[in-house]
Formats: sequence, C-alpha cells, structure tokens
Amino acid sequence: MNNYLIKNFPLAVRSEWMIDDQTSSLVKTALPEILKFGKSLGKGDLKETALRSQIKEPIKEVYTLPLFKPDFCEMLLNEVDNMKLYFNFEPNPEEDKLRQIPEIILEQFAPDIFLSMVSVVYSVLNPIFMVLWQRYIETAYSIQIANYNLKDKQQGAWHHDQTADISVVVPLNTGDYEGGGTEFLGRGIIKPLKNGHALIFPSFTHMHRGLAVGEGDRYLLVFWLKTAIPV
Repeated sequence: MNNYLIKNFPLAVRSEWMIDDQTSSLVKTALPEILKFGKSLGKGDLKETALRSQIKEPIKEVYTLPLFKPDFCEMLLNEVDNMKLYFNFEPNPEEDKLRQIPEIILEQFAPDIFLSMVSVVYSVLNPIFMVLWQRYIETAYSIQIANYNLKDKQQGAWHHDQTADISVVVPLNTGDYEGGGTEFLGRGIIKPLKNGHALIFPSFTHMHRGLAVGEGDRYLLVFWLKTAIPV
C-alpha cells in the first residue's frame, strides 16, 4: 500500500482540464455576481446567472449538470484498476448498515486525488451551490469512489447520507453495467446519468437509495459535503 500512496498521480493536477467546458465557462461568468452578493452581507440579492440555466431539475431540489469530461472519468477508472492491486473496496464500518456501500475513501487511500477533488469543490461546486441555495462548502467533507455490484452490494437501502448537507454523485462508467440509478423516496427515479454528469441533492431532506445493478460494476465518484451560510 505504501508504494501506491507515494505515486505521483496524473489526476492530481489542480487545473480545470477535467471540468466540462461549458460548465467551467458559466461558473466563471457567474462569479462576479456571487462575490457581489457575498460582499453585500445579506443586504443585496443574488441575480440570476447563465449558470442556473445549465442546471436541470428533473425532481424537485434534485439537480443535474455536466461536471467532468468523459476523458477524466476514463482516467479515474483506470486509476481504480490500479487501486485494486493494493486494496479492496470495503464498507465503512463507522457507518450504519443502511449507508454502507463498498468504497475507497480518497483522503485515506489516494490523498493527491482527494486534494484535486477538494479543489473542484471550492472552485466549481461552491459557485453552483451558491446559485442553488446561497450556501457554500466550509469543511467536513468526504470524497470516495463507490461500487455497486452483484457480489458485494447490489442495491442500497433507504437512507440519508451521514454527516452531509449536500451530496454529489458522479457516474464513471454508465453503459458498462445493467440497472442502476437513484430513487428518491416519494419523489421519483433518476436513471443513470451520462459519465461525468453530477447528481446534486440536499442529503438531510431527500431520503434515497441506489437501485439494483443486474450485472457488472457500477462505479460512482461521491462527494459528501457540509455547508455554511455565507452571511
């Protein structure tokens, strides 16, 4: 494991190359209005931006948008293959059984990739959260790669994500497995999104579960994030 941890990951470069081009551009155009709103200390209003039109809402307060480029998803999947040479996907024993999915916690097992994803949280996801809820990520987050499959975990149970205000789920290999998707209790079903497209929702209020995988491995990049009020 130590040999793996000291590798230089090509995915850990803190740049915007992995972000969808249109989303990256719209985030940049939204920043002046977001910063202006923050500086108003609650006295101003956050004006509508073009970034909001990029974000779809197929279910009430469940949002999707293109986040990562397909090339990044493919590279991350290749890195997953490397990870599996050193350690297995394992449930987090600190979580209750409703939430346990075989996973690799990036902060623990791939810290450089974790730092790269933290950079994405602050530079890309935070502006998106400000547009949606006027909230941003402050601290206490977990980022992992999860795996649903017939052998270890075919389907998730109904649950809220532990310690997270906002969850972001990004499919890495849609089309390589049968079934899958996410169901929100009493709200509806989101079928598997395109690779790199983010599913964003408030974790405390939206009980959900991963739907059954019939064949293959369903790999997801998952962000559990805790927010702060900006003013």
